[in-house]
Amino acid sequence: MGIIEDTLKEDYIHFLKELARMEEDIEKLPKGTITVKKIAGAVYYYHQWREGERVVSRSLGPSFPAQLSREIERRKMLEAQQKEVRENLATISRAIHIETVTAEAVIEILSRAGVRFVLAGSQIMPVLKEELEFDLPVIRTQDIDILIERPYRGKEADIEKSLAPLGFRIGFHPDGATYFTNGLFRVEFITPERGKGDESSVPVKPLGIRAEPLRYLQILEENPLNVKRKKYSFLVPNPVSLAVHKMLVAERRKDFAKKKKDLLQAKALLREIGKNRELAEEFRRYFASLPAGWRKKTKSALDELGYSDLMKPGAKTYTDEE
Repeated sequence: MGIIEDTLKEDYIHFLKELARMEEDIEKLPKGTITVKKIAGAVYYYHQWREGERVVSRSLGPSFPAQLSREIERRKMLEAQQKEVRENLATISRAIHIETVTAEAVIEILSRAGVRFVLAGSQIMPVLKEELEFDLPVIRTQDIDILIERPYRGKEADIEKSLAPLGFRIGFHPDGATYFTNGLFRVEFITPERGKGDESSVPVKPLGIRAEPLRYLQILEENPLNVKRKKYSFLVPNPVSLAVHKMLVAERRKDFAKKKKDLLQAKALLREIGKNRELAEEFRRYFASLPAGWRKKTKSALDELGYSDLMKPGAKTYTDEE
């Protein structure tokens, strides 16, 4: 199914861009209809449209509004085409994982624009699964988390303009942090928290955004893996750093479902690390380099997950038997 799947992925992105272009064109065109009234034997034209529950009417005078009529008809034509495109997208989405396809499209756009970032969030797992041939659970979400270094040392880029062709529009969290959404997927920007914590979002002026500061993110920036595609490349956290990050974040979670998800992913990563002697040694070295408080929390999580033996030099490797 390789060729068919690749074609469907290309078609999905094509239709996504077409939908965004149509929506942009529709926003510029007038809605409603042109109506005619006879007053004292004379013909008058009116432009009518709805605003919520209210019908708005504007007098156009006795001359037929040819230009307005053409624009209204074009809007109706685009809306009909828009419906067909949505139907095509719905059909394709039943055949492929659109979460991964959309994430890859966003990653490619940012990478080719020269943005310096590390992929974060649940989208990491399918990448590691593919690149390292790990047996990992893939929990598909509509969030695409982009980790921006602090301070940012990459190229300048207009992210809002870059993501617009995929239908993404800018939005803001209450603290001012920037996100982009196309109505289904959301691109979030995060950055490492400093000291005792930042009170608000962090400006990243070269990218025209504000990022949300979160704890422990600096772990994901240490020794990342470079993932190469045909026309671009991007960074993802290495499995050792990611496992430690998942355990530390889980300890702070108040949402039980999110904590459970973090621990599930951490356990899967630890299992794969334990299968590889070099990765297991790397894990022990990295654990030893952590601050005392972080080591204590990580050790507690290892005990809870049943992987405390991973800390012993020369420990056996784990298999899928458990």
